[in-house]
Amino acid sequence: MKLNFILRVLVRNRLFTFLNVFGLALGMAGGILVFQLVKYHLSVDTYHKNADRIYRAVVDLHLEDGSIEKEKGSAYQLHQTWAKEYSAIEKTTYLAHQPLTISVATNGEVRKYAERESAAFTNADYFKIFDYEWKAGKPGVLENPNQVVITERYARKFFGNDNPLGKVIKLESKQEVVVAGVLKDYPANTDLKTDIFVSLPTLKILVPEYGYQDWGWIDSSRETFVMLRSKELKNKLESQMPAFSKNYYGADSEIFRYHLQDLSDIHFNIDYDGKIRKSTIHLLIGIGLLMVVIACINFVNLSTAQSFKRHKEVGVRKTLGSSQAQIFWQFISETTLLALFSGILAVVIAYVAAPLLAQWLATPVHISLFSDLTLIGFMALLLAAVVFMAGFYPSLIIANFQPLKALKNVTELPKKFTLRKGLVVIQFSIACILIAVSMLVVLQLDYLENKDLGLRKDLILQVNIPDAETGKLRTLKNQLLQQANVSSVSFFRTAPTSQTGSGGSIRFENRDWEKFVARSKIADEAYIDTYGIKLISGRKPVASDTLRELLVNQKMVKDLGLKSAEEILNRKLLVGDHSKTGTIVGVVADFNNTDLYSGIEPTVIFSSRAHYRKVAIQLKSFDQSTLKKVAGLWEKLYPDNVFEYSFFNEDVASFYEREELISNLTKTFATLAVFISCLGLFGLATFSIRQRTKEIGIRKVLGASVFGITTLLSLDFLKLVLIALVVAVPVAYYFMAQWLQDFAYRVSIEWWIFAATGAVAILIAIMTVSFQAVKAALINPVKSLKSE
Repeated sequence: MKLNFILRVLVRNRLFTFLNVFGLALGMAGGILVFQLVKYHLSVDTYHKNADRIYRAVVDLHLEDGSIEKEKGSAYQLHQTWAKEYSAIEKTTYLAHQPLTISVATNGEVRKYAERESAAFTNADYFKIFDYEWKAGKPGVLENPNQVVITERYARKFFGNDNPLGKVIKLESKQEVVVAGVLKDYPANTDLKTDIFVSLPTLKILVPEYGYQDWGWIDSSRETFVMLRSKELKNKLESQMPAFSKNYYGADSEIFRYHLQDLSDIHFNIDYDGKIRKSTIHLLIGIGLLMVVIACINFVNLSTAQSFKRHKEVGVRKTLGSSQAQIFWQFISETTLLALFSGILAVVIAYVAAPLLAQWLATPVHISLFSDLTLIGFMALLLAAVVFMAGFYPSLIIANFQPLKALKNVTELPKKFTLRKGLVVIQFSIACILIAVSMLVVLQLDYLENKDLGLRKDLILQVNIPDAETGKLRTLKNQLLQQANVSSVSFFRTAPTSQTGSGGSIRFENRDWEKFVARSKIADEAYIDTYGIKLISGRKPVASDTLRELLVNQKMVKDLGLKSAEEILNRKLLVGDHSKTGTIVGVVADFNNTDLYSGIEPTVIFSSRAHYRKVAIQLKSFDQSTLKKVAGLWEKLYPDNVFEYSFFNEDVASFYEREELISNLTKTFATLAVFISCLGLFGLATFSIRQRTKEIGIRKVLGASVFGITTLLSLDFLKLVLIALVVAVPVAYYFMAQWLQDFAYRVSIEWWIFAATGAVAILIAIMTVSFQAVKAALINPVKSLKSE
C-alpha cells in the first residue's frame, strides 16, 4: 500500500520525477564511468602474485650542468651482474623490445607482418617474475637460441587453427626461430603488452652490433626487472648502488645512479615513460565526485522547491496523527525509490556510453554489473550516498512543516532559501570550473600541435628502411627524386623532433669534456633541406658515409660560450656517443628536438650511413597515387619486408596523447555538468515561477510588460550564476596554473577565458530560465489571479 502511494505521488508530479530521475541518473552514470576508468588504471599489473616484490631497474643520469635525465632502460649486463652479486635478488630478467618484420610460410604462401611494439627478447626468468598461463611449452625453452613463445591470439594470427608448436617463423627475413611455447592472452590491465617472446640468446645473433659489454650503452627499449626475496630488502639493495656504480662506472659513477622503481609506480610515473599521471587519476576521482554532488544538489533543490506543493498533504497527515518521524521516513522512501530508478537508468546510460568512451580515450572501459563484484559494491555505496545526500535535508524540511501553517497555505523555507541558493552557486561554480579548465586544455593542446618548432612539419612522408646498404639507398633516392610530386629526400635515424634519440658528452677542440649533454641527429646532407631547418651560418656537409663534417645548432654555440655562429666554424668537435671527431661546417637555427615538455637542447647533426633507419620524403602535395608509387619503389628494393610509413606532423601530434586524453575528459564531463545543472535550474525556475503566479498577475494588471516580467524572473537566477563565476575563477586559475607547470612551452592564462566562461554560463542560464519566465509572463492575468 505504501509503495503504491509513493508511486502515485511520483506519477502525479511527473515533471519533478523526470528531472530528478534523469538528473540523478546522469550524475551517477558519470560516477560509474569514472569509477571504471580509475579502477582500470589502479589495477594495471596488480594481478601478478608477487607484484609487491617486483621492481624495474632505472637509472638517473646526474649531469655536470646540474640537470638530471631519467632513463627506464639499463645496460645489458645489469641483469646478469645483479643476479650474481646481490643475494637480496631472487630473479632478474632482461626485456629487449625490438621492432621486427616476421615472415610466416603457410600453405606455400609467405605472409609478412611488421611487428613494431609486440615483439621482445627475454629469458626464462621473465615468466618466473611475471604471471602468465602456459597453454603449451615451458619457460626453459627461452634459454636456447632460435626459440620463440607467442600468445594465443598471435598463434591464431600467424597459423589460424593449426597447432603452432614446432612451426618456423623468420625474423627480418634472415633468422629462423621455432615456436616452442604458447601463452594464454594477457589481461587488458597490463603495460607489459608483448605477444612475441624471442629467446634472449637470439638477440646477439640478430643484432650483433649492440653494445652488450658497454655499461654506458643504455636504451629505453631495453629494461631490467628484478624480483626481491622480500620487499623489505629494497632499501638495503638501493643503499648498495653507489658502490656498484663506482665498481662498474669508475670516474662516471656520480653520473649513473641506479635505483628500483616499484611495479605499481611504472604505470603512473611519466618521468620513466608512464602512461598517466597520478594527478590525472586524482582529477578523475574529483570529477566523478563532482558529477554525483551536482546531481544530488539538483535533487535537494528540486525537492525543497517541490515540497511547497505538498504542504497541505503534510498538514493533513500530521493532523490525522502522523508523527514527524513517519513523514520523514516516507519522504526518505520516496528518495530511495527515485534513487533506485536513477541507478537502473544510470547503468543503462553507462553501458551505452562505455564503448564510445573507451574508443575516445583509448582505454578499456566495460560495464558488467552482474559479473563485476567491485562495481556492484560501488553501486550499493553510491546509492546509499545519494539517498543520504539527496534525501536527508529535503525530508527533514518537509517533516518539520507546522500543520496549522501548512493548512493555511503559509509555509516558509528556513533562512529565506539561503541553503538552496548556496547549492545553486556550488553547482554552477563546479560547472564554470570545468568549462574554464576544458577551454585552457583545448588551447594548450592546440598550441602544442601548432607551435612553430623551427622546422617544417607538413607533407613529410617517413618510411622505414630495413637496411642501409649503399647501393639500395642510392637507387631509392634517385628513383624517388624522379617522381614529380617529390621535392627532397633524406636518410636519417631519428626525426628532428622526436621522443627517442641519442646523445652524450662532447669535447670542443682541446677543451675538457663539456658539462652538458648534446643530442645527436644522425642524417645525411639533405636532412635540413627536407625538414626546412634554417642554415644561418656556414654550409651544408658534403655527402659522407661516416662522421666527418658536422652541423650544430645555436644553442650549442651559446652553451660553448661563443659569441657568434661564425666563431665555431671549421673547428673540431668530438662526439662522445660515437667516439669520433668531426669538423663543424655550419650552424642551424634552433629547433625543438623533443616534445614541448622540454626546452631546446644543444644538438649536433652528422652522417653515419650504417645507422640510418628511415627515409624522409618531402612532398609537394599529398595524393594516394604518390604513396602507391613510393610503396612500389620501396617494395622492389626490399621485397622481404613490410612497407611502413608515417607522416611527420602526425608523429609530432602523437606526443600529446595524454593531453588529448585530459582534453576529452574535461570536455565530456564539463558538458555533462552543465547539462545536469541546467536540468536543476529549469526545475527550480518552474517551481519558483509557479510560486509567484499571483505576483505576476498583479504586475501585469498594473502595466508590467512581458519583457519586464521575464527580466525580473530571470534576474534572481542570473545573480546566482554571477556569484558562482566569482567563486569559480580563483579555483580554476589555481588548477590551470598547476597543470601548465609541466610544460616548457605553454599558453598564458588570459582574462578572456574567464570572460568566455561567464558568457557561456550566463547564456545557458538565460536560455534555461527564460523559457519558463516568458511562458509565465504571457499568461492572462485573470487566469493567474483566479488560480490563486
